[in-house]
This record gives sequence, structure tokens and C-alpha cells, in this order.
Amino acid sequence: MNERIRPDLNRPPVQHVGEHRVRALCLSGLRDLLRDYGVDHRPILDEAGLLLDHGDDLAWISLERFIRALTLAARVTGDRYFGLKHGTRGRFTANPLGYLMANSPDLRTGLRNFARFQPVLATNHLAFVETAGAGRIEFSYPVTIPNAVQMTDFVLMRFVSRIRAAVGSHWRPVSVGLMHRQPADISEYERHLGSRILFDQQVNSITISAATLALPMPDADPQLLHLVKRFCEEEIERQKSANHPLNGVREAMTRCLHQGSFGPRHVAEELGLTPGSLHRHLKAEGTSFLRVLDDTRRCLTHRYLMESSLKLTDIAARVGY
Repeated sequence: MNERIRPDLNRPPVQHVGEHRVRALCLSGLRDLLRDYGVDHRPILDEAGLLLDHGDDLAWISLERFIRALTLAARVTGDRYFGLKHGTRGRFTANPLGYLMANSPDLRTGLRNFARFQPVLATNHLAFVETAGAGRIEFSYPVTIPNAVQMTDFVLMRFVSRIRAAVGSHWRPVSVGLMHRQPADISEYERHLGSRILFDQQVNSITISAATLALPMPDADPQLLHLVKRFCEEEIERQKSANHPLNGVREAMTRCLHQGSFGPRHVAEELGLTPGSLHRHLKAEGTSFLRVLDDTRRCLTHRYLMESSLKLTDIAARVGY
């Protein structure tokens, strides 16, 4: 954490109601990386609407603005792989979920904990899916935020680097899936991740073998795990009253569209509600199921057109037309 000012983990953070958020610690190392390119960080952050020094790594900042800052940095530096490189520079235990993962008994438990408490760090969707012993980290960004390519690459390398810190620097994922289109040159991806990389996927993913997931975390401390888990549980409770009501509905609709079943019953089940409760929830927000569904489809279509190489017929199928 920032050595000049240690954040008070018991203080409720400033909330930005109605917008997706991420912790300011994601800015760690950004100034130094830009300096390596001979680029001044200040105009980039000014244009994105961000401050570099919040004085508190756990302060909330706008996720959309941070994504914009990474996109601008890639454009100004001329480096298509800027997000990958920023992701390799992160401090991997300098946040609550980093501590939680590092102090879990094994990697599988660490990733389960990370996925469970993801909202402590950011409000985008992240899940850890287990199948036949293997595991897959899946993550995506709100359909209302365009051009998340650099952010996707940044988070991808953060996870890969965290896992390597635990199991060894030569580790490679079983496979990687990315929602954005394949660039002309994928050598930088292959250098970091190996050759099993698929683009234009429905969700960003990192697949990990059962043998790797069973490996113990080398410096696990059960007492620290208990303390950090308790903080995360309290933080989740604090956030429940601050999140915008429609954000979760849009994200559930996105997942249902990917699965091909997106009627009111399916979306309600994804949210743990009845169809009637979902209808009343939307009516209280001054909207309807069809209106939110149309908005979600429009945002998804825009993202696919901007970021993927999918054909129009494939895009139409993915958004339920």
C-alpha cells in the first residue's frame, strides 16, 4: 500500500452512486511506465478525468475513466500492448484481494475467495468456474462502457502474474479467451501466455489445470486470511446499499444473452429473484424489462462492432436477434 498514507480499512469509502468503480490502486506504476516511454502522465489522466495521487490506494475511482486512461495511454505511446505491460507491473498483494489470495491455503481456494469478494476491488463481472477439477477465471466489463481492450489485457496479466508469483514464473495458462478481435501481430500475447489464445470470445477467460489449482500458496498465513476475509465481508455489506439498482440487471442480462436464454424468467433466476419481483424492481426504477434489454443489446452490439472482428450475423446471434 502507499507508504506515505496508510488507508483506514474500517472507514467507509467515498461512493460514486450509479457508476461502475474500481480501486485507485490500479493506478499503481502507471506514471513510471509512461515515463519509460518518455510520456507525461498528467495530460492523459487529465483527459480521462482522473487524479494520479488520491492519497489512498483504496479510494474508489470511475472504472470508465480508468479504462479511458489506459486507452489514451496506448494511443499516445503507440503501443498496442500497453495494457499487457501495465498488468505485469502491479503489486500483487497490495490490495485486500491480493492479500486474500496470497494467504489462502492453495491456489484453488485463493481464486474462489478472489471471485467471491471481487466487488471489494471493482464492480465488473468476475467468476471462477470449476469443471472436472480444472478452473476458469471469467471476467467482462459493463456493456455501457466502450473500448475495454486495454483494461482486459491489464486484468489478464494481473491474474497471470499473481498466479506465477505463487506457482512459478514459467507457468502458462491451459488456454486464454479474449472478447476483442485478434490483432495483426499476437507475438506479445504468445510471449506472455503461450500459444493457446482465442479471440472474439463471448467472455474473457483464463483456464487453469487441476494440478496447478492444487498447489499450496507458499506464504499463506491463516490468521491474516481470517482478518482480511472479515474486512471483505464487511465491505461487501457496505456496498450493497450504494450500488445502482440497474447495474446488476444489465450484467445479468448480458450473461443470459451469452447463454441464449434471456427472457424475464431466466434473468430473474440469474439475479436470484422471481419474475414478479424483477418486474416490480424495474417499475420502481421507472423502466421495464424490454427497455433495459434493448439498451443492453444496443451497448453489446456497439462493443462487438468496435472491438471484435465478428460478422454482423454472428453479432446478431450473440445479442439475441
